[in-house]
Amino acid sequence: MTTIFAGDDALFTVTVMKDGSPVAISNSDTLTASVYALDGRTVLVSSITLSHTESGANWANGIIAIALTDVQTADLPAGDVQVAVRGSFGLKRFKLTVETMDVVNDSIFIKDIIVDDLRSDSLLMAASGVLESLNVSDSYLWDKIRAAESEIAHELRVPLVPTKFFNVDPTPDEIAALDGMPWVVESAPDYEGDMFTGNKWGYIVTRQKPIISVDGFRFVYPTEQNGHYDIPLNWLSIDRKYGHVRIVPTSNAVLTGLAGLVMFNLSAGRTIPSMVRMKYTAGLENAARDFPELIDAIKKKAVLKIIGDAFLPQSGSISADGLSESLSVDMDKYSASIDLIINGSSGSNGGLMAAIHGVRMMAF
Repeated sequence: MTTIFAGDDALFTVTVMKDGSPVAISNSDTLTASVYALDGRTVLVSSITLSHTESGANWANGIIAIALTDVQTADLPAGDVQVAVRGSFGLKRFKLTVETMDVVNDSIFIKDIIVDDLRSDSLLMAASGVLESLNVSDSYLWDKIRAAESEIAHELRVPLVPTKFFNVDPTPDEIAALDGMPWVVESAPDYEGDMFTGNKWGYIVTRQKPIISVDGFRFVYPTEQNGHYDIPLNWLSIDRKYGHVRIVPTSNAVLTGLAGLVMFNLSAGRTIPSMVRMKYTAGLENAARDFPELIDAIKKKAVLKIIGDAFLPQSGSISADGLSESLSVDMDKYSASIDLIINGSSGSNGGLMAAIHGVRMMAF
């Protein structure tokens, strides 16, 4: 996988393969390349004609060199895009990673820094002998880091970076305003008939936590276009850690607009599906600062994935010299260490899970 920087000149090569072998390309062939969004629907760089004389090209061995100017790369979005190459062989697509000088918003790591850190890991260095069969490139290590990051995020049930949550598809302007922040569309909460009865104060629990900010809150009835009431954000009483939101009016406005839209339901006790619309940001605001042990757990998880890849194809051959047994012991220690970081020691009800979500209890 190739990486380029947005706004810089880029020169990279790709190899056209068929059935695992390079495709020989005649120098007289006409080849073009375009850059698309990863879903293939949006053209990011229009068709350019390729040359067999470009630096790094070797068409006879299927190697094509593609040069992009700083103007062409300037507006490429950070993340993965696809390069589509057309020639007598047909259409061949390749994945291209675009980076910016800014921190990648959907990861808690900076690729260059974490890849260097990973290479210096003691267990990974000890396993260097069994990694010879792997192409341990920077891109390979980065993929393992991202896989480990995603796996631990799922285990902890929390976004590891600030993530925006919508109840309806965001507009293009809303997406642009996020400036690369990851976003998710989740189903809108129902309006419950007893939402304002007793001491509930419009009590809602968000699906994701901890809450970083609530950026919009409205009741919609019957549709977003035909009737809605925006709740002033200063009415919201928020427990950020546990994702609890209550509506505590601070003015008489509750007797006007809100009465016309919602209050009739208070006596009727009716449930209205998907009536509550909330835009909020949730996740870990600064994981490296607040939970440094999380960084350690992800790195250890990535190392285990890398060594696991090396063991699979040659587990028999590396066991002969005792290296397999030694590495297996160390891998078990790494795995136990990860579990200790996430869940705490046995019976402690601690670890990252408790630090993020609070102490877990079970009632019988």
